[in-house]
Amino acid sequence: MAAGMLDIGRAAFDFVDDIERLSDQRLLMDRFGRELGGYGYHAWLIASLPNGRSGSLALLNGWPQGWTALYRRHKLIRNDPIVAHCLRSTAPFEWREAPYDPLANPKAKEVMDRASDFGMNQGFCVPIHTSDGYEAVVTMGGERPELSGQVRPALHLMALYAYGKAVDLCMPKRFAAAPALLTKREREVLQWTAAGKTSWEISQILGVAESTVTAHIKAATAKYAAPNRVATVVVALRRGEISL
Repeated sequence: MAAGMLDIGRAAFDFVDDIERLSDQRLLMDRFGRELGGYGYHAWLIASLPNGRSGSLALLNGWPQGWTALYRRHKLIRNDPIVAHCLRSTAPFEWREAPYDPLANPKAKEVMDRASDFGMNQGFCVPIHTSDGYEAVVTMGGERPELSGQVRPALHLMALYAYGKAVDLCMPKRFAAAPALLTKREREVLQWTAAGKTSWEISQILGVAESTVTAHIKAATAKYAAPNRVATVVVALRRGEISL
């Protein structure tokens, strides 16, 4: 693995370690903003998504000054192609990957043009869908942000943990009464996954087949209705079924 990739991965895990110790929303905003700024993202938001039962709710708002007011005043959420794609996708995506026809849907184009006025020409978005139907998003934008090599998975990891920490600080009772869903072995496997171990390494630690470890992770992922193992670990941490 190239040194640059190792540096990016190390920085992502350092970020996770740092924010787990934070107890103040402002400190989390500052730490997340500085980390994203290193990759060229000067604007970001952690928010719930409108789901038919309620509107959106900003947990932590790092948008440029004036953009939030404009967005709300003109109700741009109604035609925002990024929001629309978040509700359809479980996988992270670049803003340019959110499909819309600028001719058939000029209002969607207007949303993106207005975002560019605030220096948000490109962006990256991490949709979050939890096991109880809660839908949220971590989205970030910049003029010419970095997404090459290992930057994309690093941003995905950091976004998931930043969202989880934002929930802890802004909605502390959200998972307080959540019942345990995992078996003892599933928790054990996810605990080692959270520590950065691969399935093979976990199999050696626990003395079981690698396929058994993979099966436990898949079972936990299905129980949480999570899109991947990283999201599964984050949900387990938020629910208190495992800890760092």
